[in-house]
Amino acid sequence: MAERKFNLTYCRLLHPLEETFTGGPEKLGAATGMMYALKAQAQGLMDTPGRRRHDGRPTFEYAEPGLRR
Repeated sequence: MAERKFNLTYCRLLHPLEETFTGGPEKLGAATGMMYALKAQAQGLMDTPGRRRHDGRPTFEYAEPGLRR
């Protein structure tokens, strides 16, 4: 569940980043906020009790656009 949430946030972040770097610098604020959310989710994955250290790492898997809402 936490891995899926991380992957959804990661994929949601890609669009405003692309817009920022292709002529829409006003999107940087939204992208930055999403980066902090992604960081917190990644830390949560790695700090999950009862898991071996390497089991809780983010996978950065692609999520279809319809699942990102």
